[in-house]
Amino acid sequence: MIEPNIQAAAETLARGADLGPLEGIEEMAGGGNNRLFRMVFESQAIVLKYYFKDAQDPRDRLDQEFSFLQFANNHAINTVPQAIAQDPNAGIALYTLLPGGVMTANDVTDNVVAQARAFVSALNIWRTEKDAQDLSLGSESCFSFDDHITTVNRRMDRLSGIGNDGENDAQIIRDARQFVDDELIPVWQALAQKTTDGARQQGIDLSHPISSGERCLSPSDFGFHNALLDQDGTVRFVDFEYAGWDDPAKLVGDFFNQVAVPIPPSYLSDFSDTVAALTPDAGATKSRIDLLLPVYGCKWICIILSNFLPLGSRRRQFAAAISANETAQRQIEQLFKARQKLGMIRTILGV
Repeated sequence: MIEPNIQAAAETLARGADLGPLEGIEEMAGGGNNRLFRMVFESQAIVLKYYFKDAQDPRDRLDQEFSFLQFANNHAINTVPQAIAQDPNAGIALYTLLPGGVMTANDVTDNVVAQARAFVSALNIWRTEKDAQDLSLGSESCFSFDDHITTVNRRMDRLSGIGNDGENDAQIIRDARQFVDDELIPVWQALAQKTTDGARQQGIDLSHPISSGERCLSPSDFGFHNALLDQDGTVRFVDFEYAGWDDPAKLVGDFFNQVAVPIPPSYLSDFSDTVAALTPDAGATKSRIDLLLPVYGCKWICIILSNFLPLGSRRRQFAAAISANETAQRQIEQLFKARQKLGMIRTILGV
């Protein structure tokens, strides 16, 4: 059920956008970090997005997403929602409701991956325009090798705190903490060393950031877990609350390491070619992509395990009211996924 003050703010936005009288409102599934509502008007249905806010999470998800979509809308990129109106004080925004269904691994084909490549290229055609230059940096943007390693180190440090609050001594919490301490962190330390050694061997200055010309406009958290597939085969992309300027290597790393809708490695070469072609030195960009790809495997293990942390738990509870039993079951599933992902990285490292 939507809170009365949020519905009132949404209706005010709708009147300002001349959407007509509201005929109904219902909560939608699939909000992830936020809450989604379907607002029905006489002529159309739209999406009301109610954004998560927390003192420990300073990111302005609403502004990041709304600004990025305005940019895409301004340049006739029609495979994303239209940004209709926003109320930052209420933490809400209105977007067009896109057709299509949630994607699964079985939907990943040559055609849909080609559409993802085309979408990234379409965004970056306009990268030198003023409205592109005015966009923010992506969430956890990284521009040097040190940035990439430091970002994952921070996430590992947070995971080291699992169970330290003493409020939950359940077996699954103890199992997660043991997995992090005994398995994940040692593998990460070995991988971080291997990555930095490889970069030095290629003559890369670990602290030197890539130039503005080597950066790209990234949807961030990019993958088919944030996409809808229409009956005619068209893929439409959603959820841009982390989007902005970033390293192309991070874009590729996220795309091939997210676990909800896995992308087969057979697509890596062509996808990397497309992204690297956005930069002045495609060869150097591809080398950076190859070196950093396993790093993002470890980052995604941290993301998988975020539900064991207080902030991640609060974000999940905000997006979808879940019981303690449902939380525990999800944690069991997430730890299993983390173990599987770490097994793949061990194979890469040969350990």
